[in-house]
Amino acid sequence: MKPTKIRSQRGQLLMSPTQYGQSALGAPLLYFPAQCPTNEAGLVFAGMHGDETASISLLSAGLRSIEHANLHHHVILSANPDGNQLGLRSNANGVDLNRNFPTRNWSGNGTVYRWNSHAETRDVHLATGTSGGSEPETRHLMALIERLQPAFILSFHEPLACIDAGRHQTLGTKLAEVFNLPVMDGVGYDTPGSFGTWCDEQEIPNITIELPPIATDDVTEVYLQGILTLLTNDI
Repeated sequence: MKPTKIRSQRGQLLMSPTQYGQSALGAPLLYFPAQCPTNEAGLVFAGMHGDETASISLLSAGLRSIEHANLHHHVILSANPDGNQLGLRSNANGVDLNRNFPTRNWSGNGTVYRWNSHAETRDVHLATGTSGGSEPETRHLMALIERLQPAFILSFHEPLACIDAGRHQTLGTKLAEVFNLPVMDGVGYDTPGSFGTWCDEQEIPNITIELPPIATDDVTEVYLQGILTLLTNDI
């Protein structure tokens, strides 16, 4: 792993992001381009579900802890800034972006999620859009991926505490070692229109990294080393 900044120098993001689109409410959609561009450069992002904020803090801390020149992969801190600002799992239109991708199994019947990790059932309803890819956040992310052609994509979520590797077990095993999380094949329920399904249909290697339920105050204590290893090395 490359040398990192001392902690007193990690307060600001000194690297400048690039805008790749706008959210439903007009917020800029931003990404940080890889500075060591190779055929191995991937895309790493968080915040597709706006109420999952620990991974956003973790990715930000990682970017603030390294020299910009050592960034090996493209990074999106938040794929759903409206949801982050409003405290919503969905985007501002009430659509679960992780069920809005134009996959062969996309469904317009809506979806449900758990209110929190203590809830026994998934009973909170969200829309899935008027069609696959109906939301600006979804369309702009797909366009960015088409432009960047990343070697792989890692999406951070919470709170299932696993590496959902699907058909990409080799990559999943590497990430399990980095983050000390178990490898799983799926999350135990159907996810029509999900980002992972869309990536599979485009033949893009993709992994979902599910952090456990964790406070933003703790996430950099537990996972900072892992995110630094990820951002500064080819996988």
